[in-house]
Amino acid sequence: MFYLVAGYVCPLQMQKTYSYLDKVVFLLKLVFTGFIISVIASCKNKPIKVPTSPSKSVTTSPALDTRNAQKVSSVDWLYFADSVLYGQKDVLKYYFTKYKNGTCPSLLYDKKGVIENFEGLLALGNIRKGRKCSVFVLSPLNYCKFGDEDTWDGEAYYFTDTSLPRLQTDSYCCHPGNLFLIGDIDEDGVSEIGQYYSSCASHYKSILVWTLKNNYWRQVGQSVFDQHYMTYDKPFSSLVRKLSKNKFEMFEITDLTEDSTKTGKGNWKRFSM
Repeated sequence: MFYLVAGYVCPLQMQKTYSYLDKVVFLLKLVFTGFIISVIASCKNKPIKVPTSPSKSVTTSPALDTRNAQKVSSVDWLYFADSVLYGQKDVLKYYFTKYKNGTCPSLLYDKKGVIENFEGLLALGNIRKGRKCSVFVLSPLNYCKFGDEDTWDGEAYYFTDTSLPRLQTDSYCCHPGNLFLIGDIDEDGVSEIGQYYSSCASHYKSILVWTLKNNYWRQVGQSVFDQHYMTYDKPFSSLVRKLSKNKFEMFEITDLTEDSTKTGKGNWKRFSM
């Protein structure tokens, strides 16, 4: 017997017969292969998820922040005591606490600048009778005025005798050597102090006289220190002299005068307290 296959006549014995089991196995292979292909195709369209550790908040220590590491708070009395005013921790703590305003943020200063610009302590003598005192200068602690002071915007003179208030100025050209004693003019047991004042510009400077009243420094005298006529060969204290209780005079030579006859000539100006 012959069998027709695809246009060819084949003997019956040449045909391959498939059992029922063979057909089932073949169908299972097809189903499994299709399943694998569909899985691979679906994975191509899905992102791969990478296990992650639980999230943690990151805190940067100021000491590790290179910007903050170069700055110091204007009221960090421990830093100032350890870097520029050795042995004066109590003095710094007192003043920084007294003039620290809780509603007015402190300032940030460059640490290198604090050290390089600090001029140290200068012995003044006795402002209060029987109490030796030195003076030093600091930049503003904050942007706020304190008490009866006229301004915050300027350097201030501080004293190692903490019974004295600071002397706040509106100048950034203050130096310990600019302050000097002129004696107890009002005879209340506290010496008046003089200040060589500079605005950092112009040849017109000033000599100021301050007295301590109600625990604040009050200006009671002023004269012109004109660099075109006056020199620095004598101490500033020689420009102020007491006449009697509550009375003193101050020396000046300048062209800033209403009396033209006194232009460029020495003149003693009188003051009363």
